[in-house]
Amino acid sequence: MRNLLLVVVVLFSVVVFFPAKAGAQSSDPAAAEALFQNGRDAMEREDFDAACQMFEESFSLDPAVGTVMNLAVCEEKRGHLARSWERWHQALGLLSEDDERVSYAVIQMEAVEGRLAYLTIVAEEGAPPGLTFRRDDVVRGGASFGLELPLDPGKHVITVESPGHEPKRYAVALEVGERKELAVTAGRPLDASGASADPSPRKTIGIVALGVGAVGLGMAITTGVLLPGQHEKVEQGCPAKSCSEEGLQAVSRAKTLLAMNTAGWIATGIGAAAGITLLLTLPKNEQSPTRASAGARTVGVALLGTGVRVFGDF
Repeated sequence: MRNLLLVVVVLFSVVVFFPAKAGAQSSDPAAAEALFQNGRDAMEREDFDAACQMFEESFSLDPAVGTVMNLAVCEEKRGHLARSWERWHQALGLLSEDDERVSYAVIQMEAVEGRLAYLTIVAEEGAPPGLTFRRDDVVRGGASFGLELPLDPGKHVITVESPGHEPKRYAVALEVGERKELAVTAGRPLDASGASADPSPRKTIGIVALGVGAVGLGMAITTGVLLPGQHEKVEQGCPAKSCSEEGLQAVSRAKTLLAMNTAGWIATGIGAAAGITLLLTLPKNEQSPTRASAGARTVGVALLGTGVRVFGDF
């Protein structure tokens, strides 16, 4: 796997850092030397962002091995370990075997390699075809799936894309030397117009309606249990329709309980009826027959008086 990774990195370096045709690349050794010297000055000032940019431009004008080695050091200084590692590989590809700088480049490359993290991205079973992903801002094609990719330690965002689907993002954090595998798939499918084929609010509203019905059922049962006791207090406090102070308070509480009981049963009926209707009349692509029938059975049990599993199947 490590040898395969080396081959891929070298090929990537050749494709990215060398044009397909030499004639398409401008050659200006004098400007390259000026940029190189300015890059060295920026390195001494520890302005690594400026230094790396100058080294890159210098290398594009005159691909000298010394420039890419300085660029490798610069990338490491600004914390881009994976880029530094790639640049050391690139430098080794430019050096001849008898060059005395080979051993130094190998030592530096291995030192950086020991500080990298590695992520293998695999497609989940049943993932749609044409899957690609972006690691942070780097686009990868299907060939990168299953390949152990060297990354800087820290947090990364993986964005998975597939034709006809929404992008789906994954956040992953890697420690130094950690090797992790991430299984990914595409996001929700898009409809014919390119809009997200999200379920409509009907399902959410239906579940909320069932919740209202459940709350109403609980209130109706609770007040129904309390009403007989309150009725006895009314009879005791109001003999012969003449009520004492305690009797008047009992009558007031009884009226409140009765109103709450009535409201509870009304909420139960309306909430359950609306919720079941909304859920059972969802479009086929938004409802699971099994879940819908289970929901209907659950609410039916709740209406019989248990009130325990109203939300159990949703």
